[in-house]
Amino acid sequence: MENYTVAFIGHRKINETPELKKQLIELIERLILEKSATTFLFGSRSAFDDLCYKAVTKLKARYPQIRRVYVRSEYENLDKMYIDLILSDYEETEFPKRVRNAGYRSYIQRNRAMIDRCDLAIMYYNENIPPYINRNRLQTNSGTKLAFEYAKKQNKPIINLYNVQ
Repeated sequence: MENYTVAFIGHRKINETPELKKQLIELIERLILEKSATTFLFGSRSAFDDLCYKAVTKLKARYPQIRRVYVRSEYENLDKMYIDLILSDYEETEFPKRVRNAGYRSYIQRNRAMIDRCDLAIMYYNENIPPYINRNRLQTNSGTKLAFEYAKKQNKPIINLYNVQ
């Protein structure tokens, strides 16, 4: 399979356990070896993204062909200095067209663009997460919940690592 792409989407806060880290590394390595996964898409601002970035970066030493792509939900036009800063940690960065003019919930459109582009979504989604206050509003649908539902609707394969504890 050519250019197998994996997207990582999860909650801002996670229960980061040694078992979760181990399973994540094993899963990513299996995808590299069995599916020839080469492209890994990351959003931002979540502990799950950070955990996945560290796992992929660790494996990149062994599999230099893999590419880490930072998919932005903000700042469509960046100056060279900022792009160079991003590219010191990633091989590529992109700003999906659908994010343009999406407003303060641009991360939802970013997540959808990542799902549309990927062959597999690795998620950390707790369906029982309680509502919370965000921007002085009761937030009943987390971005991760919306992404999970969108991926299901698009018939994307999903691996939910929430239950790995």
